[in-house]
Amino acid sequence: MTAPRRAALYARVSTDEQSTGMQLDDLRRLAEHRGWKIAGEYIDQGISGAKASRPDLDRLMADTRAGRLDVVAVWRFDRFARSTQHLLAALEEFRAVGVDFVSVRESIDTSTPMGRMVFTMVAAVAELERELIRERVIAGIRR
Repeated sequence: MTAPRRAALYARVSTDEQSTGMQLDDLRRLAEHRGWKIAGEYIDQGISGAKASRPDLDRLMADTRAGRLDVVAVWRFDRFARSTQHLLAALEEFRAVGVDFVSVRESIDTSTPMGRMVFTMVAAVAELERELIRERVIAGIRR
C-alpha cells in the first residue's frame, strides 16, 4: 500500500476583513476526496497577491524544496499568484521537484495528462510573451 500524498493547502485573502474559510473548506474537501494527508495549511491573511514574497507562501515553497510535499492545492490561481510569470515560475519549480499543482476552481491538476497539457499550453504562451518583450526591448535599444 502506498502512503497518502502529502498535500499543502494554500489560501490567501487581500484584506484582514476577508476570510479564507470558503477556500479552506473546498480545499479540505478536495484533500479528503482524493485521500491526501494534509501536510500543512498555508494561509496569507491581508496580503496582496501582487507580492511575490508572502510569509506562508515562502514557507510553502521552502517545504516544497525540502521534499515535504507531493501536491500543492489552491482554490484559484489568483489566490496563489497574480502574475502569469510568478505562477509559471512556481509551477516549473514544482515540476522540477516532482510536486503536482491543483487549482480547484480552474480544474487544473498537473498530475493528469489533461492538466499537464493545459500547463504546457500556458507555459508556451508565456514563453512567447517573454520572447516578444525581449525582441521589443532589443529593438528599442538599437533604435
